[in-house]
Amino acid sequence: MQLIIIDKKSRVPVYEQIKNQIITFIRLGVYPANSKLPSIRQISADTSTNVNTVKKAFAELELSGVIYTVPGTGSFVSENALADSNLTAKAMRQLSDDIEVAKSIGVTIDEIRQLLDSIYKEDER
Repeated sequence: MQLIIIDKKSRVPVYEQIKNQIITFIRLGVYPANSKLPSIRQISADTSTNVNTVKKAFAELELSGVIYTVPGTGSFVSENALADSNLTAKAMRQLSDDIEVAKSIGVTIDEIRQLLDSIYKEDER
């Protein structure tokens, strides 16, 4: 069963798409604390993605404290996977940068609010 879906047309790098989807699955409870994640090779095969791309996503997740790896066994969700303030801080920096770019090309605050509302309403469905 393929859970991770890669959007080849997206400007978001593939490793970031993988990383973000794993974080979303953790947040939604698909992968609870200490549960084993699919292997790098399995995700690579399921998504037709280079193994090194998936390794990069896993390395960043591990560096952020979201997952941990047991050599020879696999990767698992950390006990406090989403409690790490580094994830939030990084997301806020990225969001701030993106909003600055949008602002510089004329996107209004009302348009940004509408986008935020639509994104958060999708989560409520």
